[in-house]
Amino acid sequence: MDTKKLNLYMSILKVALVAIGVIASLFLFGGADMNSTLEDQEAFREGTSLSFSTGFTGFLIMAGVGLILIFFIVQLISNPKKTIMSIIGIVIALILYLVFLMVGTSDTNETLGLVEDVQVAQGTIVSTTAGLYLVITLIVVALLAAVFAPFMGRFRK
Repeated sequence: MDTKKLNLYMSILKVALVAIGVIASLFLFGGADMNSTLEDQEAFREGTSLSFSTGFTGFLIMAGVGLILIFFIVQLISNPKKTIMSIIGIVIALILYLVFLMVGTSDTNETLGLVEDVQVAQGTIVSTTAGLYLVITLIVVALLAAVFAPFMGRFRK
């Protein structure tokens, strides 16, 4: 297949997916909210607009996961050393997340100042805190790597 045609098809696909996503978002924005009556909320939950939006989101997530797996397989065949290093990085991030998850947090609904109708499970608080700690840790590591990378090249020489 010609590269120009492939780029054209990919651009058309991107525009189409974005347009469908915008339409799905408009369906959600136009739907019932917490100030609506219970009947309106139930009708919205069981209606086609929410079903379409969640179905499209699920399709995008599954397509993304599939493309990532295909990418890793292709990269593993074409460039195994860098791909294995990437996989090792992902495994290290997973291990770090699990460590933060096991450490837990002392936050509760009360210490977070959540109102009565927005209470969440303790497991949700723990996993969200672990995710935040992981992201902050990885950002700090990336910044340190960016700052010290020029110096590491000089130390090797």
